Amino acid sequence: MDLGRSGEELAARFLQRRGHQVLARRFRNRHGEIDLVTRSGRHLYFVEVKTRRNDRFGGGLHALGWRKQARMARVADSWISRNRQDALTPHLALLVVRPQGDSASVHFLPDAFDAQT
Repeated sequence: MDLGRSGEELAARFLQRRGHQVLARRFRNRHGEIDLVTRSGRHLYFVEVKTRRNDRFGGGLHALGWRKQARMARVADSWISRNRQDALTPHLALLVVRPQGDSASVHFLPDAFDAQT
């Protein structure tokens, strides 16, 4: 399994242990792709997963530029409309996975766009 896919799998397990239900993986439409869509209570999370061995090219947060943010927002709007989930509170999230030997550190930003401002 490649680094990105293993990071997404680890991210899904991390969120499930915290009570999230995974609704979709690698959801794609004409606007782009979102790695994970999860639900926790009345909250809907559209999660971009970034797996990084190091910060040589910037941390995971740096990979979420304004273009990616705009694409994520359009994909999220489309998913909400398609699945009739407009009663839930949406969050555009980032989850950074950093493998460390046999384990990994995970950093979850449930409102990543607010974290960048």
